[in-house]
Amino acid sequence: MPVPSATTRWGGIADGSFKPSGFFHVGERDGVYWLVDPDGGRFLSKGVDTVSFDQDKIQNSERVPYAEACRKKYGGVDAWRKAVANRLANWGFNTVGSWSDDAVATAGATPLAVTPNLDLGMSFAWQRNDRHPNEPPQDFPDVFDPGFDAHVRRWAHELCAERSSDQRIIGWFIDNELRWGADWRGTGNLLTLFRIMSAKTPGRIAANDWLRTRRRSRGRPAPAPSAADGEVFAGVVADRYFALAVAAIKAADPNHLVLGCRFAIPPPPAVIAAAGRHLDVISFNCYGPDANGALKAYAPTGKPCLIGEFSFRATDSGLPNTNGAGPIVPTQADRAAAFQRYVTAALKSRVLVGYHWFEHADQPAEGRFDGENSNFGTVTIQDRVYEELTRTMTVVNAKAEELHAAGSEATS
Repeated sequence: MPVPSATTRWGGIADGSFKPSGFFHVGERDGVYWLVDPDGGRFLSKGVDTVSFDQDKIQNSERVPYAEACRKKYGGVDAWRKAVANRLANWGFNTVGSWSDDAVATAGATPLAVTPNLDLGMSFAWQRNDRHPNEPPQDFPDVFDPGFDAHVRRWAHELCAERSSDQRIIGWFIDNELRWGADWRGTGNLLTLFRIMSAKTPGRIAANDWLRTRRRSRGRPAPAPSAADGEVFAGVVADRYFALAVAAIKAADPNHLVLGCRFAIPPPPAVIAAAGRHLDVISFNCYGPDANGALKAYAPTGKPCLIGEFSFRATDSGLPNTNGAGPIVPTQADRAAAFQRYVTAALKSRVLVGYHWFEHADQPAEGRFDGENSNFGTVTIQDRVYEELTRTMTVVNAKAEELHAAGSEATS
């Protein structure tokens, strides 16, 4: 019988592979990437997103059904935090994912890591759109605007500087699911999006100047931009976005990792290459039946990868499941099996350093703010545990480090 490995207080494998640095960092052993916890443990971030007492108001109302149920069950937020922290740890999770109440991380018997989301770039676009409601909205932040650099530096300082010594933080997500090109939100690429900004915006001016210079350098007139033009320009935007955002975060907090922007789908190769030049970890969300294609798409960066969101929904939950991403399966048993297949396959990749399930509790049947009404939860909206799913999560999470070491070394 194998001797159980010693673990750090964070749950990392304390086998002497890595040295402690006091903060989470990236390590590599035998060609396989790992996170290294503050005490030097070999660590995979196994997380759950949106761990929040007041998760999901019903669309167009002030009602929060999950909070209503938990207030009756626990009496208040503090008792809920303690119960949820211990429950997550018992399921083998070690990280509180994006959009969560970070206070959960220290409420239980075992400390959990956190991965806050800054919305660093999009907050600039949202503020600009609010100030100019009669102009075309910016679906991507205008990185050429001189105010963008000032904004991300100020925002990073406000959000990160005071927490620079917080050992719980693995790293910072810069943004979530930016529109790097054609996707469910529209068919336009970044060059098109920048060229339809308001006439005097720096982004529109920069895009038009870039296109004219590109045409002149090739001795061509200026017809409609080609797909190739769009891909090259996306790389230019990405390089500026990542350079400024990462510099802002590192200036405010030199101790923690920058975990990327949670790509929704693999963007143009030039964007991936830019991410690889600037980020510590590439993060992406992947709601397919497996993450293999996405992992292969980001592998050329040579950087470790973290799955920020994935999930499966079941029809036997009684929820509509008409709005929300990812596969729908018949039963909770099928949901558990899908989790096992997805994570087990992903762990074979040498670049994987974490996977975060979306999300903690189910969404309201009436729909949350954007209409999503799906069975994404580890618990129901009444805080009843999905036993089949969480039993499987517990088993897979317990074996994750072993599976990652064995599978990735075999396929490297």
